[in-house]
Amino acid sequence: MIDTLSSAVLAWLLTYLIHSSALLLLAWALTRARVWPPAATDLFWKAALVGGLVSASTQLALELRPAGSLSIARATADARVLTGPHSMSEAHPASESHRAQPADPAVADVISAAPSATSPRDSLPVRGIVVTVWAFIGLGLALTYAARRLILVGRIGDRRAVLDGRLVAELEQLTREAKLRRRPRLTSTTRISSPIALGVAEICLPESALTDLDLEQQRSMLAHELAHLARRDPIWLAFVSIVERVLWFQPLNRLARRGIATSAEYLCDEWAVRRTGSGVALARCLAQVAEWIQASPLGVPVAGMAEERSLLVSRVEKLLAGRGFDARPKRVLAVASVAVVVATIAMVPGVTGRAAQASAVVGLPENSPPSREAQSVQAVVGEESKRKSTAVSQRATTDSSVVVALIGRLKDEDADVRAAAAQSLGKLQDSRAVPALLAVIGDREAKVRSAIAEALGKFTDPRAVNGLSSLLSDPETEVRKNALDALSEYESGVPVAGIVRLLSDPDADIRHTAVHALGRFGDRSVGAGLVPLLRDPSPDVRQAAIEAIGNLHDAAHGNAVLPALSDGNADVRQQALETLGELRVSVPEATLLALLRDANADVRSKAADIAGERSVVAAIPSLRRMIDDPDHDVRENAISALANIADDAAIAALRAGLGSGDAKVRRAAAEALGDRRE
Repeated sequence: MIDTLSSAVLAWLLTYLIHSSALLLLAWALTRARVWPPAATDLFWKAALVGGLVSASTQLALELRPAGSLSIARATADARVLTGPHSMSEAHPASESHRAQPADPAVADVISAAPSATSPRDSLPVRGIVVTVWAFIGLGLALTYAARRLILVGRIGDRRAVLDGRLVAELEQLTREAKLRRRPRLTSTTRISSPIALGVAEICLPESALTDLDLEQQRSMLAHELAHLARRDPIWLAFVSIVERVLWFQPLNRLARRGIATSAEYLCDEWAVRRTGSGVALARCLAQVAEWIQASPLGVPVAGMAEERSLLVSRVEKLLAGRGFDARPKRVLAVASVAVVVATIAMVPGVTGRAAQASAVVGLPENSPPSREAQSVQAVVGEESKRKSTAVSQRATTDSSVVVALIGRLKDEDADVRAAAAQSLGKLQDSRAVPALLAVIGDREAKVRSAIAEALGKFTDPRAVNGLSSLLSDPETEVRKNALDALSEYESGVPVAGIVRLLSDPDADIRHTAVHALGRFGDRSVGAGLVPLLRDPSPDVRQAAIEAIGNLHDAAHGNAVLPALSDGNADVRQQALETLGELRVSVPEATLLALLRDANADVRSKAADIAGERSVVAAIPSLRRMIDDPDHDVRENAISALANIADDAAIAALRAGLGSGDAKVRRAAAEALGDRRE
């Protein structure tokens, strides 16, 4: 019983290896020979993957034995053999002198095409061990996959329903257009960085997709994920992943899984474009999602919008190019695929586990070369290894062609395409794009100029400084802002005149960014231009201006900061204290004493620091009261300040601190008193 079961399982595994190798190699050759539409590529890989399972099972079930089939069971006693290099066509009834001697047991254990004089008990352990090893490894890999799926489910277990009425309405409309029976569940979570399709009826979005994408991008994203569900891609990926792991001895299944996943992304892009009417929004969405993705986040293959980062560039290029999709029917290809599988069943040799009944069975010579299928497998495995070793150079070549294509789209007649092309060039960060972007920096459309400025900011290339500086006087706020943000990324070499002009810009965010940039560049000549901003309507701008004056390390403008000590904003008062402390500008004693009683704890704490550093004796009573301040930082700073003041009243205040309810204050006071004695 066990002997029969082991033989049957091993025969199926070997037949599957032969048939799947033939079919998968054919699919690989077809996809390499020419560029097929994604629908055809998807069909080739799926037919090859499923065909290997079907053909092996069908051939063994029907006991078909095409020419060249082998047997792993013991041959019957009257079977004859042609040993050595003779082919099966040379077999004929032989005399006793032609009877084979007992075959090599090592050969008989694996493929006993030749009659063996050994007992079935001799070959049983080998077959049983082979089948057992396969089963344990396959089970282990399958369980690992299942565990990772469970980890994924647990990881996104906090997802919740999306309540945004606009998104739900968009998904409802797309569902009706796709003629699906019901609208999928729409959820969101912070645990993922790319939208994914789950099961048969759920789309899960990252939280950032709800806030960082506009409605047009969100619609394209939903259409792409809905396409995954309509095509049952999550089910296919799960099935392929299980086959890849259970039948682990077939390395070509990995190629099939990758081919199916790649085709699915292109097909879902096409599906989404047909429903939304434009590929530009989807291209912009892909570029945005690419920024969120760090590494492969989920550990298992999923039907996600941008899980395969290596495809993003080519997908964006195709969407921006606006090429029409191949709508040719694939019925002919489907029929051809079925015919190939049927031909495989009828013509490709297999392995049987039954006892050989033929009058002659081909024997394997001792040094026989590998079969044609084995040679093909070795060739593909070698090719795959070679591809991996040259992956970097191939990716560089692909990116190069994409960069050229995107540069060409900078002059597209559609402004959205030009803007998307500029954004994509910025993400690729290929230095060849800088001259091309500068050549169109004066585009007539503001959104294109804005995208160009944002893209140039990713390079921090010295060649772009003058072009970006010219955009600082652009009439559009968004263009000026992006140009300023881009120039702020530079460490040096930026002309400050254009940025100084932005200190009077109507937009508070631009003024704020300009102030920060000038403070970081450290050019003291801009100090006078910063002083008027100490009275800016925006507290953020006032605070940034004070901080920038401190960063210039020029005490000449320090006195201009003094009025900010009475500013109505606590952050401005605190920043003023810090800047005056850095510049060593004297703070009037009355003002400092008032700040020790400020309503803001951070201001009181900083004022205590300055009082201690400058040994202000008049501040001792206030510092003593601050030992009991509600804020622990204020209490500790008060002790530190008292420790720096050389006065008997300060010592008395420190003694009072020994009775504080705060253990840290008591310890600090004790240490300060100890230092005094020394």
